[in-house]
Amino acid sequence: MNVEHIKTALEPFGLRLRGIAIPTAGEITSCNLGDSARAIALVGNIGSSFWSVFSQTTEFADGKPDPLDRWSARVAKQLAPEFNAIPVFPSQGPPYPPFQQWALRAESLHQSPLGLMIHPQYGLWHAYRFALVLPETIQTNQIAEELPCLSCVDKPCLNTCPVGAFSTEGYNVPACAKYLQATPHAECFQHGCMARFSCQVGYEYRYVDAQSQFHLQAFIGARG
Repeated sequence: MNVEHIKTALEPFGLRLRGIAIPTAGEITSCNLGDSARAIALVGNIGSSFWSVFSQTTEFADGKPDPLDRWSARVAKQLAPEFNAIPVFPSQGPPYPPFQQWALRAESLHQSPLGLMIHPQYGLWHAYRFALVLPETIQTNQIAEELPCLSCVDKPCLNTCPVGAFSTEGYNVPACAKYLQATPHAECFQHGCMARFSCQVGYEYRYVDAQSQFHLQAFIGARG
């Protein structure tokens, strides 16, 4: 088993291997990863890499809740036997698997002022869909990269939101949701979060409009 093998298996789904993390003894126990757990392959999307595939699936069209989570689970369970792996999901819990901690160990990431994890190349336009817990260690050549927020002086992400939902004090979720519910024709509803778009890092990976609208509708739906 090697990194290229995993990458090749993910390609038809538009998913990407985001990195390999080594689980701690505490994580193996608390998250029930199994005694054979040796490495965690993090799987997700870069930009809209998966959208053309997912948007043609039964899960996307059937009108049932959580279509993206259900599709991700189906793909993970389909791939897991090929690697003798155990699939693990961000929403699986409690206890919930520490995906952010794994990601920080697997890639050059940093928490942006928006609270989202920012990547030096992909910016804010990436996500993790599931992980495959592997029974053998895989070596990767991770290269530490400069974290972009450290040299960003203006912080446009904190002063672009039309209702000031983002600040150094955190994310005002109710203000954001109320604005979106009351203003369905707002630019951020049509094209995606303006605060997120204001960051120029990885701008070429920004989500297509259909994907941005899908995520925003899920966000509003979760809040009634």
